[in-house]
Amino acid sequence: MGAKLLVAIAVSLVSVSCAAQVAPAVYTHPPLSTSLGVGMNYWSGDWGSGDINRWGPSAWATVTIWHDLSLIAEGHSMIVGGNTSNYKYFTGGGGLIYTSDYWGRFQPFFKGEAGYASLSHPPNASGHLHDTRNIWTVGAGVEYHTYKHLWTRVEYSYDFFPNFHSSVTGQNNTLNPRGFTFGETYRFGAAGTRY
Repeated sequence: MGAKLLVAIAVSLVSVSCAAQVAPAVYTHPPLSTSLGVGMNYWSGDWGSGDINRWGPSAWATVTIWHDLSLIAEGHSMIVGGNTSNYKYFTGGGGLIYTSDYWGRFQPFFKGEAGYASLSHPPNASGHLHDTRNIWTVGAGVEYHTYKHLWTRVEYSYDFFPNFHSSVTGQNNTLNPRGFTFGETYRFGAAGTRY
């Protein structure tokens, strides 16, 4: 009797540990799903007292490579408005973006990028009025599911523009242009899906 009980316990333990595994009902972003977006930036140029705030167009594209992780390519600019017309900033870059699970109709995201920037600026005692650099960008934001394939995006980005000559200190330091982007993303695939 004791042997039969031990065999029954052993069979039930083996049966439980070998139970069939099923895929989760909700799978994250399918591989190679894509999205495209356009919007406007409102950025601070980190110049002098930091009071150069300008608008500019922005565009981005993503391709999901694994679960919630995607590749992103984007560009943005500061070319309109503000209190000076001789400060213009253009960037283009790419990197990784992580889009988290839904929070109602919202999906937060976090990104890190490497890119290239072109900056036209007021005089800074360097003898030239234009600089180009490799830059790095970190950012975060949220997309709101507006309608079918459309998602409204709000994000904050922070750039690192290294080795810029400061006419105030006479040294090279890192400029940090930063600001908000507002826009609309179109996600390809079934309407209302994550990607």
